[in-house]
Parts: sequence; structure tokens; C-alpha cells
Amino acid sequence: MNYKDYEQFVINYKPFKWEIRDYDFRDKMKSKHSFIMSFIRFFKVNNYLDLILKKENLKNPKIIDVGSFPGNMYFLSKRIFNNISEYYSIGLDLNDEFKTKMKEYNVNCINTEIDPQFVESKESVDWKLKNFDVCYLLDTIEHLVDPIYCLDKINNSLKTNGHLLITTDNITNFLYISNMLRKGKSPNVHPVLSSMVYRGNHRPHHREFSKEELIFILNRSGFEVVKHEFFDRKQGDFYIDDNKKKIKKHKIKKTLKNLIYELVKNTGFLFSHLRNHHIILARKIKNIDELDKERKITYSLEEWSDIRKNAIGY
Repeated sequence: MNYKDYEQFVINYKPFKWEIRDYDFRDKMKSKHSFIMSFIRFFKVNNYLDLILKKENLKNPKIIDVGSFPGNMYFLSKRIFNNISEYYSIGLDLNDEFKTKMKEYNVNCINTEIDPQFVESKESVDWKLKNFDVCYLLDTIEHLVDPIYCLDKINNSLKTNGHLLITTDNITNFLYISNMLRKGKSPNVHPVLSSMVYRGNHRPHHREFSKEELIFILNRSGFEVVKHEFFDRKQGDFYIDDNKKKIKKHKIKKTLKNLIYELVKNTGFLFSHLRNHHIILARKIKNIDELDKERKITYSLEEWSDIRKNAIGY
């Protein structure tokens, strides 16, 4: 699906009622459905799914969507792949209304904890899925206290050479660095956005990652990175022009402060690793039982020193 087709898909998309954030206090986010709110991110996802389709010539893929709420990815998947043989939606707090609606599209829902290390975690349900072709983990890994647990579950569910598609925030992004230099602000999640304050089912961010960290975690879970890209997600920057039936970008108010901010941000984002978001396509190359000897856990300080030296040089 090229840009024009994707644009029309977003314009014509009929969102679930729970996608519309009428309650959001941020004007850029209020009353927008998922595809327009994260227009660039889902366009990147669209392109990577096209890549999988062409690379693997998938005819009837079996798809797992982990951290699947609000359920919109089913419709983008349907546009890319001609026929989906199975689609599973996995996540926490998939209520009866959600499950009933998704059942209309033959989507199977598994309501389960995907991060049992979270304080006051909920019940974990075994997925018992095997030989799936593609898994989505979109803007989810940054919410997990223990991403390895979730990645291991995904590994067990995918066939060998099955693909995992991840999007997540980039901790090395220029705006974080700028705030550190100017204000001494940490790139870590502010405590008010953490489980220190909120412990409901919409999990707050736990931590964000660099490219190096993501590759290490994925390798540790039996995945090889096929493609990685940094991009500016431009969250909330777009809207639908109902008159011209086009997607347009909000114009910024031409104040000196705004103009300087845009200039500085865009200058920083010229360096790809300073952009604010990752997209990663990985493939499963090893089963979990093959990894047991490789991803050693030790209680020996001497052995840990050897592991560190071999892995990171010190």
C-alpha cells in the first residue's frame, strides 16, 4: 500500500468508539482515532508489513497482536494480506465489549498479563499458540518491567523465521538530550508516569531503549534484527481535512519560541539516532530451549565479570 492508498485508508477508517480520546486534555490528541493520532508510525508499520509480504510472499498468514488494544491493527493487516487464516489479539483488560466486537471479525482474544513482574500484576494465561507467521509488539515493550518474559512467549508462538515487528520510543532522542543539557532533566520516565502513582490496567511506561539495547534483548530472546529505522513519529501532528479529503499537518503558531523549537528539533533529527522513535523488524532464528546455555544468569562476581568483558568490553 503506497502513501496515497494509506492516506485513503486512514481517511475512510471507521474507528471503534473506544479509540476516540474525547477526554484528552491535549488538543493535538483529542477526538482523534489511532491511525490519525499516530499517522506516521502506522505508515511505517504499513511499509514494513509490505516488506514482509514481498519477502515471504505470505498468502494466509497467522498473526499475533500483543498489546493489541484498541484493535485497529486488524484492519491494516487485512489491507496488506489478502487472507488472514488466524488473528489473535493478546493483552490485558480486553473486556467483554472488546472481545464481542472483535469476534465479529473472527479475531480471537486472550486476556492475560504479559508482564508478571509488574507490581500487583494480574493473572497470566498460557497462550498455547504455535507456528504463527507474524507478531506485532507495537508501542508496548516500553511498558514492560520484564520484556524478556513477553519476548519468550512470542518466540514460543512463532515459527522459525517468523517475523516480529516492534515500534517503541528512542531513549537517545535529541529532545531528551536537549532537556538534559538545558534543564538537567532525566530521560527516564517521570515518577508520576510510573507505577509509583498508577497501577491500573493501562500500564505506564517502565523504560525506553536505545538501538543497542533493543538488539541485545532481541538476540537474548532468539531473534535476529532484519531491519531497524529511527524516525520522527510526529504524534498528534496530523488531522483529516473533511472538505478536501486529505491528511494535513497542523500549522504551528509562528511565535519566536515555536520557530526556534522547530528549528532546533529538526536540526537534531538530521542525525538518525537522535530521532524519537524506533521501528524494528526481527525474525526468530532460535527456539527458547536453544538459548538456555547462551543467556546465562550468574551469582558469581567473577563469572559476571567475564560475561561483561565478552559482551561489552569492561
